[in-house]
Amino acid sequence: MKRFFARATKKHTEVNPFFALLIILVIATIFSNIIPSGMYERLSVDGRMVVDPDSFQYVDKHYVGISDFFLSFYQGFNNAASLMAMLFFAGGAFGVVKRIGLLETAIKALAHKLKHTSFYVIAFILMLAIGTQVAFTSMWELSVVIIPMIVPLVLALGYDVVVGAGIVMLAACAGFGAAMTNPLFTAIAHKLAELPIYSALGYRAVCFGVILFICYLYLMRYAKKIKKDPSKSLMNGMNTKYTAIKEEAVTFTPALIRAGIAFLAVFAFLLFGTVRMGFDFPQMAACFVAMTFATGLAYGSGLNEICDMMGEGMKDLFYAAMVMLFARAILYILEEAMVVDTIIAFLARLVVGKSSLITANLLLVMQTIINFLIPSGSGQAAITIPIIVPLADMGNVTRQVACLASQFGDGFSNFLYPTNGSLIAILMVAGIPYKKWLRFFGPLFLIIMAVCMVFISVGVGIKLGPF
Repeated sequence: MKRFFARATKKHTEVNPFFALLIILVIATIFSNIIPSGMYERLSVDGRMVVDPDSFQYVDKHYVGISDFFLSFYQGFNNAASLMAMLFFAGGAFGVVKRIGLLETAIKALAHKLKHTSFYVIAFILMLAIGTQVAFTSMWELSVVIIPMIVPLVLALGYDVVVGAGIVMLAACAGFGAAMTNPLFTAIAHKLAELPIYSALGYRAVCFGVILFICYLYLMRYAKKIKKDPSKSLMNGMNTKYTAIKEEAVTFTPALIRAGIAFLAVFAFLLFGTVRMGFDFPQMAACFVAMTFATGLAYGSGLNEICDMMGEGMKDLFYAAMVMLFARAILYILEEAMVVDTIIAFLARLVVGKSSLITANLLLVMQTIINFLIPSGSGQAAITIPIIVPLADMGNVTRQVACLASQFGDGFSNFLYPTNGSLIAILMVAGIPYKKWLRFFGPLFLIIMAVCMVFISVGVGIKLGPF
């Protein structure tokens, strides 16, 4: 076995993300045949299937075999198709933006304008803008197209890829975990808990502001350390596909100006759609297709040339998109073995009979663990909230606090777990190995969890409601 792992990693200093997820898939398959099968009954409420929290029962063991293991790859592809399509079309759009020179010219112009501005100010403004966008739209997956814009600028200012990606990802982390209007988790959780949709928004806004500032301070501490001594960079000795933008004055040609206007118009509509019109991945993918052709045609490129650039851009994100397949394959195995409900029922029993303060914080821990198994926020809400609400009621915890704990547990751990395909895809785009990201983000995650427990405890103390 040691020889197998040695051969698998001999030619690479870092483990391929496909290999790491493959190992997790194998482990999930093995343990799915050991854990008893069980299930909750599902009820239809307003067209959505929810769990009856008192209905759990063990069932005859469902085993998964070799055929299920190999079938999981296709099923993972099938279940992740919408997100993969969005990534491919986003890659196509930015393939055009990059290859006509719009992206490089814009970054050079920005670097030239900001050459006398403190990096700490630049980083704060960027993190505030990105974090706020995610806090209202929940679309942290857009990090995959923002990172290529930010990293070259940060490299030009003398920092490393981790700092550049960190500006985007830590801001997105704060915005998603403490989201004010997350339609993929908070809205569903509030509806199932019979709370007014997006109630206690002000409290979550305070949580967002505090956690975003903590993320900013953490990142600036790392940035200051590597600026003083570049050898302390987590990426020291590793090659990166990004290059620093040289500081120079640039001129936007009329063609680039037209392309830039077209790009910004479609991108603004994309953001508006996610905030006000409830855009999901299909609508976002459509916007990226429109961006591809609008930008290319505005620049003056022919349709054949645009298609060439679009194809090259899609190739840039091929491996990032394929990571989604493995992540969803793991969930498929757990569902086929019918062990997801068994694990949830076991965790739920650990919460019963504690004080309201302990119960509320255990709900956070419970949801954080579940997120490893079910990386889909909307899927988690539909499964766990009907279970968590009765536990909260019995533990004298308000439903608002229970939903907040669940949102924290789901949101922040998305940036930690390798079973989250979006995270691995974004790291591949950034060129940061997961092991390096874990070293960087792991300590911050523990800090964020401690802060979350403080906010949850305060929520218990003030009986955050309305109920």
